[in-house]
Amino acid sequence: MRRTLCMFTGFLLLASLWSCKIESSQPNRNIYNFNQELSISTLKKEYSVGDFFRIEISIANKTLKDIASGADIPIDNATFNVTSDIEVIQIDPLPGSIDRFDLIIQDGQADKDDNFPQTGDALLKYGCPANNYSMRIGYQFKQRGNYLLRLNPERLTSLIFFTDNGNCSIQDLFPPPPEADLGNVYYTFDVEDNNLDVFNALVGTATDAVTEEYRQALEDKRAFFIPVR
Repeated sequence: MRRTLCMFTGFLLLASLWSCKIESSQPNRNIYNFNQELSISTLKKEYSVGDFFRIEISIANKTLKDIASGADIPIDNATFNVTSDIEVIQIDPLPGSIDRFDLIIQDGQADKDDNFPQTGDALLKYGCPANNYSMRIGYQFKQRGNYLLRLNPERLTSLIFFTDNGNCSIQDLFPPPPEADLGNVYYTFDVEDNNLDVFNALVGTATDAVTEEYRQALEDKRAFFIPVR
C-alpha cells in the first residue's frame, strides 16, 4: 500500500503542477484552496486494545469556503480523498504482532491492500459517485502500542476537480475537461486536544528529525496520537 499511495501522491503532484498553468496552452481555470476538518467521536487520552477511533466528515450543501476570497464555492461533482498513515512510535509498549489494525467503513470508501493490518495505510474517499459528501470510518487498534495517525503525510493537500453540472462522469477523465475548476484541500482534525501532551511526555526531550516531524504534524492538527494500553 505504501508503494500504491506513493504512486497516487506522485499522480497528485503532477496534477498540481499541471494545474498551475506551467504551459500557456492550459485552460483558464479557477483554482481554489480549502480547509476541511475531520471530526472525532471517540476522544480519549488513552485507548484500550479493541477500541475504535472513529473519524467523520460531512460537507454541508456540497459547498466549501475558499481560503483566499472567503467565498462559498459550490462543488457539485467532486471525488474527495485523503491518505491516512499510522506510524508506530518505537517506545514500549510495542505491538505484539503485525495484526495491528482493522478498518470499519460506515460511509465513504477506502482503498487498502493486504498489508493494511500491519501498516494502517489507506486512501479514504468520499463524494462522487455517492449523492452525499460524507464519510464515517473507524480504525480498530488490535495491539498495545503508541500510534500516530496522520493525514496526507507525503503531501499536505489533496486535489479535487469539479464542474457545476453534477455529472460524476468527469471523475473518469484526466486531464479534467476545460470547464472544470480545481481545488486543493488541506485536512486537519477538528479537536482542541489531539494528545500532543501525551506524545511529548512519551518522547521526552528527543529532537531528532523524525520526532520533530511527528510533533509538527500534531501541532498543525494533521495528526492524532493514540496510546493503546
